[in-house]
Amino acid sequence: MIKSFDDCDSNPLQEASTDIEGSIPFTDLFPSRFMHQYTQFDSIEDLLAAGGFEVNSEDDYESIPDEDINALVAKTTKFDSWEEMLTNAIGDSYIIERLGL
Repeated sequence: MIKSFDDCDSNPLQEASTDIEGSIPFTDLFPSRFMHQYTQFDSIEDLLAAGGFEVNSEDDYESIPDEDINALVAKTTKFDSWEEMLTNAIGDSYIIERLGL
């Protein structure tokens, strides 16, 4: 099931971002700048709604089947999977911005 990025497989970007900020809301992780650059949507909420996912809580995110979110991401973004999109967002949108790079 989909988890917040804190629950994904460990990687250096994830560990660094956790050290910097702790748990990051998806709306902060996927700002409109990121969404416009890599997707056809204005927001992460728009992407999820396009997939028919009603997301009002962390539990709602967690209940989305991996196959469904991966298919949506592959079809509507420049990424092949949700994990790839999430990892890119952690690196591009969050760590780099927070570190001022």
